[in-house]
Amino acid sequence: MTLDPGAHLEALAAASEAFAGVAASNLDRPVASCPGWDVADLVRHLGQVYGWAVAAVEAGGEAPEAPAGPAPGGREDLSGWFLDRRADLLDALSGRDPQQPAWKRRGGLGSVAWWRRRQALETAVHLFDAETAAGKRATIPAELAADGIDEFLSELLPSYLARTPVPELKGTLHLHATDTDGEWHLDFSAPDLGLRREHSKADTALRGPAASLYLWLWNRPPPEEGEVEVLGDGSAARAWGQVRY
Repeated sequence: MTLDPGAHLEALAAASEAFAGVAASNLDRPVASCPGWDVADLVRHLGQVYGWAVAAVEAGGEAPEAPAGPAPGGREDLSGWFLDRRADLLDALSGRDPQQPAWKRRGGLGSVAWWRRRQALETAVHLFDAETAAGKRATIPAELAADGIDEFLSELLPSYLARTPVPELKGTLHLHATDTDGEWHLDFSAPDLGLRREHSKADTALRGPAASLYLWLWNRPPPEEGEVEVLGDGSAARAWGQVRY
């Protein structure tokens, strides 16, 4: 279910290269999954995230200073700026032991491996955004998507809900990937959501390809309408749009 740090680095390199390629010729296109943004805004955002990741890795276990160099205001230099940020990130993450400590914003000390995983998944989601904006059929590889579901439910969602609770999220939720290994069970009344990686009954259950489930968690539409099947009372699915990232 969880990929190794080498696979995360490979996924990051491939997705960031694809992102740079599709973004360069589609900067003016609106990004439906990020209302109010166009692809140029998406490039600025991802490049700035890369800058923070590099700063965090280079700072080791200490909180980093803000990375130098804002994104270009104009569009003519944006692609080159992003490629520089991408190169800096790949150098920082590939040139260090994956187990080396690295600062992260929430949840204690992270590692270079943690940042490899986070950036591979961040880039995969925004590649989906950019490709969809460009009118391409977009998806995420099943194993990477299942890994992303696991990261989202175990590491990200508890902090999101602690910061901005969603009272309508009650009972239990089960996710079942149909195209690769992966099942997850959440109990919204339990500390840290009581995540269990097993098949079990829940008040609301979602079944579908791992990529569709992962994109659903991020409030992205699945690639094909109806690919995510909602079973049970559906209450968690109806309330999910209130989760704030």
